Amino acid sequence: MNANEATLVWVDEYSRMAEAYDKNVAPRFEPIAQEVVRLVDPKPGELFLDVGTGTGLLACQIAPRVLPQGVVAIDLADGAISVASYRAGNAGIRNIRFEMLDSRNIVYHGKLFDAAVSNLGIPALGYDRVFQEVHRVLKPSGRFVFSEWPTDPNPSFAALRELLEKHGTRSPSKDLALVREAVRLVRTDPEAKALGDPRAVLKALGVAGFEKRDATTKTFPVRFTSVAELVVFAGSYGWYERELREMTIESRKTFDEELAIRLKPLTTSAGIEDTWTLNLFVARSE
Repeated sequence: MNANEATLVWVDEYSRMAEAYDKNVAPRFEPIAQEVVRLVDPKPGELFLDVGTGTGLLACQIAPRVLPQGVVAIDLADGAISVASYRAGNAGIRNIRFEMLDSRNIVYHGKLFDAAVSNLGIPALGYDRVFQEVHRVLKPSGRFVFSEWPTDPNPSFAALRELLEKHGTRSPSKDLALVREAVRLVRTDPEAKALGDPRAVLKALGVAGFEKRDATTKTFPVRFTSVAELVVFAGSYGWYERELREMTIESRKTFDEELAIRLKPLTTSAGIEDTWTLNLFVARSE
């Protein structure tokens, strides 16, 4: 499997799980999106590009602030775009143009946008091309603000990953086998792993033409009322859902028991309390 094939498998999983993702994952990313909005500081009349919009969380936060202009929100996952369009329509937001586009090839004229943003939406494979494309479509005075996960997962996700690998089926379906290969490529590819390293990202932004660039790290507290709620959250990403669905009954029982044990240090009377650490980037051409 090459990088392009892995990306398409990844995209298909996001598309397949878009409704569950919007319900169970996106609300927990609101504080991160709000921090991106704070850093980019949208102004009335500005035209924004939202890269990897997913189900439209960030685009819907920015759109009301830039009236009478708007937001072009792009993503490769058609299912996510459909859910995002519904989200915006349901909120009465009419100044977002959702498009199914590859952020490594943004088919818009150069120097068009006042700002570009992304909330956990930069593709791990090929992000250097994304940075070059964003630089191309931004006005000379434009700014680019985005959030990304660090290379090492937070404790609760680290436990989930390890136990899914331990208890996952040894006879996966064709679809799960493809997903596993795509996930393996993204997690082991040096370029993909570098997206979690602020120094590597700042260097890539510089190569793309951003003269001014800065990285900050911010923590966000998160609470799950139970292990089951955490598993529902994780299962709303396609690859985790496939792993959980194809486990044997006995394996799933053991997985749940071991996960509860692993998460005991994070467990309080209010539930499982973890901390998400995010890298936030601000880049300008001049």
